[in-house]
Amino acid sequence: MAIKQLEDALSAVLALGGNNPPAQVVRRIRDGLATHAAAVEAARAATDPIQMPMVSFDPADPKAIGRMVSIALLAQPLVRLGSVQPAYGSGVYAIYYRGDHPLYAGITRTETPIYVGKADPANDDASTVREQGAKLTGRLLEHAGTIATAATYSPQLPDYLSPLKLDDFLCRRLVCATNAQLVAEKHLIRTFWPIWNAETKACWGMSKHGDAATTRANKRSPWDVVHPGRAWALDERLVDSLTPAEIQERINATLQKVPAKRDHAALLEELLEGFRQEGPPLTEPEVPPVGENVVGPELNEAGGVDDV
Repeated sequence: MAIKQLEDALSAVLALGGNNPPAQVVRRIRDGLATHAAAVEAARAATDPIQMPMVSFDPADPKAIGRMVSIALLAQPLVRLGSVQPAYGSGVYAIYYRGDHPLYAGITRTETPIYVGKADPANDDASTVREQGAKLTGRLLEHAGTIATAATYSPQLPDYLSPLKLDDFLCRRLVCATNAQLVAEKHLIRTFWPIWNAETKACWGMSKHGDAATTRANKRSPWDVVHPGRAWALDERLVDSLTPAEIQERINATLQKVPAKRDHAALLEELLEGFRQEGPPLTEPEVPPVGENVVGPELNEAGGVDDV
């Protein structure tokens, strides 16, 4: 009778979808079924006299690759962002903040990066680091230049904004096999929800390349609101996408749900949990801490889309 009720409940869920359900309904159904699928499999395993591992390690699984590359990145030394030297290779990187800016009091001097990113190879089928090109260090040098531009503008800041200093930023970088950077970046974002990443919807915009304000509508990214200095983002025709107070609220909301990681060894142990075969498998949250329906980057922002 209980099994029959389970079958009826499943049929009812599928029926609620209708013939052409909205994307949000489809996503809620899929997420709900995925959650209960783990419970069903656990119940099935409980009735089996032979123990079944909850997960099987597959080195070709994108999630496993993402975790492995993330751990390898955290094994790399911290270097000053302003001291990065050009080198061959593409891969992933993390940028860390060590200063006293009031917006970032919750992550400064912690193991939580303020931004993570990837650098794709120059050739999609590159098999050597030389063929990949100097893409990874190129991205880091670009970010260093962006922060330096904001720092140079510091004397012109209004009283309610605080300056950035390039010397307050460190980074880790990892050259990896072509395409491994794709899944690794996603895993890093879902692990840390860095507040400068567009997916986090808190203070995005640092990775925009810049274009004339007239080529888009008239939005200024949150990053350019609190860290002005880039000429194309100073255009008076632009309006702020968020106020400094709203940006602070979103950063606080993010760190409240995903507190900064403060211990390197504990962070590595947390990442290793994803490979354990006992207990329920870990899942990567897809919804940012500020909420799924919170407005994030829009197409009408000056500077183009953020690199992801």
